[in-house]
Amino acid sequence: MLGHMKKAFILTAAAASAGLFPRVHSLTLSSGCQTSLESLLTSPDAACLNPTGLISSIIGGSSGSIPTTVNSWLTGVCSSGACTNQSIANVVTNLTDGCSTELSSLGISVSSVQSDIISVAQAVYPTIRQIACLQDDTSNQLCAVQALNNLSSVVGQLNVSDITFLNLFTDAQALFANGVQNIACSDCMKESFSIAKTNFPSIVSDAEPEAQALCGASFLDGNLPSTVSQTANEAVFSSTPPSQSSAGFRMSYTAFGPSAAILGSVFAAFALLA
Repeated sequence: MLGHMKKAFILTAAAASAGLFPRVHSLTLSSGCQTSLESLLTSPDAACLNPTGLISSIIGGSSGSIPTTVNSWLTGVCSSGACTNQSIANVVTNLTDGCSTELSSLGISVSSVQSDIISVAQAVYPTIRQIACLQDDTSNQLCAVQALNNLSSVVGQLNVSDITFLNLFTDAQALFANGVQNIACSDCMKESFSIAKTNFPSIVSDAEPEAQALCGASFLDGNLPSTVSQTANEAVFSSTPPSQSSAGFRMSYTAFGPSAAILGSVFAAFALLA
């Protein structure tokens, strides 16, 4: 699987460098999709995802460090209670309805896939939150932030202002060329892999042979590292209505690209390395 992923990233990076993919910063959204994204900032259903912790930092200034921004965002997500299935369903419904134009341009009919997207989101959310809230007790860093910092040590500092999808693909090539084992085989990654295997055994088992080849047999022994702990608040999130009205607020969509880049970096740090 790792070999296939490496080839896919190299091919996609080549396509991006040839101009076949637009830069994230120039992405244009329909008014309906913009409105749906804006509504996340004040939606009681989305509050459990701490959207303001991510988006407001981008709007306030796009020159910051991605690991720092992610740390602030995930700290809020983990300290708050978990989203309910109904909240997840409402958020997905709002976004897919509002961004139906963008989905249609990709050949996706909202009416035919919306219920499936909701089901998948509800199924994977608890595991994603559990993994995202792991902490390395040796460094007192969230594992996701540690992974991004380790990624920075290979590909250079990850800043919001200059990240594009092309950069992410180029960084992935540098990562594969400079020893992915040093990052992918950490205690944090071992526990993340174990959690994913416990919750989705039929899916994760396909990756076990390559995980063992990359990180060794001990990576799959089922023994959870003593240096990793869970920071997620197990309570159900209780929403408090915003104290200030968002009337007149308008998100700058030059900020959407950096926001997507941050999420892409988190995905690169966890999904690609594990």
